[in-house]
Amino acid sequence: MTTPTVIALGDDRDTKFIVQTVPTSEGTCSHKHDSCGKPGVVAVRNTIDQQHPKEVSTLRVTLCADHQDDAARMHELWVADAREFQDPVKRAEFLASAGVTD
Repeated sequence: MTTPTVIALGDDRDTKFIVQTVPTSEGTCSHKHDSCGKPGVVAVRNTIDQQHPKEVSTLRVTLCADHQDDAARMHELWVADAREFQDPVKRAEFLASAGVTD
């Protein structure tokens, strides 16, 4: 599996994204926003860790043996999304669209 990819945003909250693909024997496949019901063999986790205020949130997608090849692409997409948030303008636009202003 993969070493965690850590992307620091460089914001005033000291936020970092941690994307990791790991083997698992827990959970069932949630391929394409649905559940195929088969046992999971790999999980892709996207953790958002901010320091000010301290808060951690993790999204985990579990995939079965039939769908595990999608894990690498999902990992790449989540890393690309996190890298976009390193751009202060894009980050501010996203937060404003969600109604968050600093």
